[in-house]
Amino acid sequence: MRVLVDTSVWADFFNGHDSAEARTLARLIADEDEVLTCGVVVAEVFQGLRADASRSALEVYFREMPYLATRDPDTWLEAAALFRGLRRQGVTIRSTIDCVVARLAEEHDVLLLAKDRDIRFILESGLCAARAAPLTP
Repeated sequence: MRVLVDTSVWADFFNGHDSAEARTLARLIADEDEVLTCGVVVAEVFQGLRADASRSALEVYFREMPYLATRDPDTWLEAAALFRGLRRQGVTIRSTIDCVVARLAEEHDVLLLAKDRDIRFILESGLCAARAAPLTP
């Protein structure tokens, strides 16, 4: 299984918050499924790290993880179109990054693991064909 993991899940996982999403990420890692990332997720994860001691080990892990690349400028233009489409539906997404992450999951045909209300709105909108990863109970 190939899964793009959103910042919201990494935050729960690293902070020891017991959530279905964090348990799912732990299972994916244990089962050696393909856990994927992208540049904007890495930037968000590392800007939120509080402990300098763990940063070096995490950098090694994230450097070895497969990255999903954007199709410049198409990914960005399509993320903006997704944002506008959602706004027309009455949903205002709080972060453009969520639209980019959803577009990347769709473009690369991978599952998306997120614990984020905006990504949930995106996935339920019918405007993006990205699919949510199944959660571990």
